[in-house]
Amino acid sequence: YFEKGDLPKAVNLLQKSLVLKPLSAHVWFLLGTICMRLEDWTTALKAFSEVVQQEPEEGDAWGNVAAVHMRNKNPGKAYPALLESLKQNRNNWRVWVSKLYVCIDLMKYDEAIQACNELLVFRSKAKDGEDVSHLLEEKCVRAIVGGIIMSWENANTSCDTAAIDSANRSLGRLDGLLSKISSTLKSEPWIWESYAYYHEKCGKSSQVLDDLLKMHRCLQAVDGWELDSVKLEKVCKVAIQIANIYLEAGDKGNRTKCKYMLNSLVKKIRTAWFDASQIPDFVGELESTLLRVQTIIDESKAGESKGE
Repeated sequence: YFEKGDLPKAVNLLQKSLVLKPLSAHVWFLLGTICMRLEDWTTALKAFSEVVQQEPEEGDAWGNVAAVHMRNKNPGKAYPALLESLKQNRNNWRVWVSKLYVCIDLMKYDEAIQACNELLVFRSKAKDGEDVSHLLEEKCVRAIVGGIIMSWENANTSCDTAAIDSANRSLGRLDGLLSKISSTLKSEPWIWESYAYYHEKCGKSSQVLDDLLKMHRCLQAVDGWELDSVKLEKVCKVAIQIANIYLEAGDKGNRTKCKYMLNSLVKKIRTAWFDASQIPDFVGELESTLLRVQTIIDESKAGESKGE
C-alpha cells in the first residue's frame, strides 16, 4: 500500500503489525516516515521515539525526532535529539542546519557558530554548479550577529566579570566566523553589511568604511541594479552611509572622493531611466547628499580663499 501511495492504509496495517511485534525498529521507522508525510506529527514522534529506544545508535531516527519537535515549535526538546543524531553521524548537513536553527532559537550562539563552521565545510566540498544556498543562510548569520552583539552589550552594562569574559569570547568567535564567511562569500553584499554592523558596534569605526565600500561594489556588480527598485534602494542607502563617513572625516581628500562617488552614481541611475519622472523618490535623497557635499566643498574653498 505504501508503494501504491495509499498512505493511510499503510499506516493502519503497520500499526496492526506492531501490536503483534512491537520490537521491530525498522517498522516503527517506516511508520514514522509515512506519518511525517501525512503530517500526523503525534504518531510520527511516537514512532521515532520507539526507534531510538530500541536502537539508540539510529542517528536518522534521532534527527527525525528533532524534526518533529522543531515542527511543533519546541526547540528545547529538539536540541538533545540533535546532539544524539550528530553523535552517531556528523556528516549529515541537514542535521547541522537543524542544529543551527535550534541553537539560534535557544540563544546558544557559540554552538550556532560551530554549526556555521561545519556548514562552510560542506559548502567547500560541493560540486561545481551545485546549489549550496541552503548551507548557511543570510538570515541565520544576521541572527547570530545580532544576538551576540546584544549579549555583549548587556554583559558590559551588568558589570558581571564572568559574563563579560564569556561575551568577549563569543565576540572573538563571531569575528572569526565573519572573516571565514567573507573570504568564502566575498561577492555577497549582506556579509559586508553584517561585518560593518559588527565593526560599528565593537567600536572599530576605521573598518566600517572598508566593509561598506565592499558592500557597495558587490551591489553594483549585479546587472540591472539601476532598474531594480529593491537593489537600487540598497545602493543608495549604503552610498549615503559611505558619504556620511567621508564627511565626518572632515578632510579635503575624503570630500572629493565622496563627491566623485555620488556624482558617478547619480549619472548611472539617470542614464538607466529613460523617463526621469519614474525614478524612485529615494534617489532624491542621494542627490540631496551630493548637493550637501558640493556645498561643503564650495564653502571650504571660499574659506581658503579668504585665508589667502
